[in-house]
Amino acid sequence: MVRATDSLELAPGQRLLDRYVILDRVGRGGMASIYRAQDERLDRVVCVKLLRKLIESGSTSGGKIYEATYEHFLQEAMSLSRLQHPNTLKIFDFGYIDALSPRGGVQQSPFQISEYLDGGNLEGHVRRRGPLGADETLQILEPIAGALGEAHQAGVLHRDIKPSNILFARVGEHLIPKLADFGIAENQLTRAEGEARETVSAIALFSPRWAAPEQLMGTREGPGTDVYGLALVAAFMLVGEVPFSDADIRETFTSRVRSDDFVRGRLRAMGLDPTLEDALVAGLRAEPASRARNPDEFLGGLRRAVEEFSTRPRRPPIRPPRQSITLELEALESSGSGSGAAERKAEEASGPRPSTTTTAARSAVQEAPFAGRSVRYANVHESLDLTFVDHQGGEVRFRVSLLPGGQGINVKGLSCFVARPGARPTPAISANSDGILHFVSTAKLHLGEVAFSFGQPTAEGRVFVVDGADLLVPYPQGHQAVALQLNQSRDLVVMIRR
Repeated sequence: MVRATDSLELAPGQRLLDRYVILDRVGRGGMASIYRAQDERLDRVVCVKLLRKLIESGSTSGGKIYEATYEHFLQEAMSLSRLQHPNTLKIFDFGYIDALSPRGGVQQSPFQISEYLDGGNLEGHVRRRGPLGADETLQILEPIAGALGEAHQAGVLHRDIKPSNILFARVGEHLIPKLADFGIAENQLTRAEGEARETVSAIALFSPRWAAPEQLMGTREGPGTDVYGLALVAAFMLVGEVPFSDADIRETFTSRVRSDDFVRGRLRAMGLDPTLEDALVAGLRAEPASRARNPDEFLGGLRRAVEEFSTRPRRPPIRPPRQSITLELEALESSGSGSGAAERKAEEASGPRPSTTTTAARSAVQEAPFAGRSVRYANVHESLDLTFVDHQGGEVRFRVSLLPGGQGINVKGLSCFVARPGARPTPAISANSDGILHFVSTAKLHLGEVAFSFGQPTAEGRVFVVDGADLLVPYPQGHQAVALQLNQSRDLVVMIRR
């Protein structure tokens, strides 16, 4: 039996179901933790997903959310067990761990055993590389549409289609997309007509940026709900930008749930070709009955649009050559207070920066254009303070520190909290692989986000892919580097430590 205070964690070497041995923890969210484990019987690495949060006896705060999460955790296992499509995450086993609750007594926490995927997710893939070509977008989404089609035939709606829920299995040099995270899936075959869902279940768990109008309004969902999410993901892949931000949810709610013209205008503002725009709108209509009927029909329309788009004569894209950087910056000590003075001097010299532009505190920053972006390089001793203005005009400050011993950063909110997507906000978060972190106010409002990439090591140095071009940071200039992109702006900050 495991003893816990308010949450449950598994230790390396711990055995589950007498065959799975925990190796290490690879991820953690607000309610669940993800581990690598060794299946001793079949000699393979597997993934363990543990619902780890324990609720105090008699507690009502958070209790309903936990109950809904618990039910959806079980539903995910049942949904995955019935699906056999090669591009759906495979589940192998399921069990429970007995743990002592914070106030005594025993609580059971469920866990799933599934295949271990080590190729990252689609969100990180696009953040690192920028917009994908139309052909690559189809290559990734067509098998995902097939996986969704099988789920729909089995009466299962996914209800949370988004880039972070499309994972990649690495097979040799190839990445195979897999549809994952059926945590809020719903089985239409077992739900009676008109049956109401738990309010907490319906509201708290889906992702508003990727939600269909019927989800935002709390009305009945269907296969068109997943088609809508798939179309938003396609737009994200083609443009490299999220069609709807968190701030849009309140400001554009009425237009988004009622007007196809609003959605079309948003796609046009993102710079999509009109032919591709029409194909996407077919999956993004506000009225579910007017959308493409299923994922295959939507992908078929997108495929025809891509074929028409590809046959048009157009100038070949110009790929910028690989550029290396030469730094002549002062080494930074740990950034601290006083950043405002440095920023005011910069503004006096060049005028105020746009609200989505990061400013480095107490640093001499070298700026250079690259692949149509403004890239600022900061040679740091340990950390860098960054500031931006949120959509309400408030100043948001945070600190990024390079961790000793190799690849890794710590992001600490100086005027806010930090959170992984879908997880609970905390004062600071450490990461050692590419990803995204959200900044959250004390009132739990989304303030902005930062995407970070550690690049790829090569014989010459560390390479970052920026809009399809290779940005090289040579090893003599820095053995540790991380690229930061704030609020999906065109600007990048590259932190480098020698």
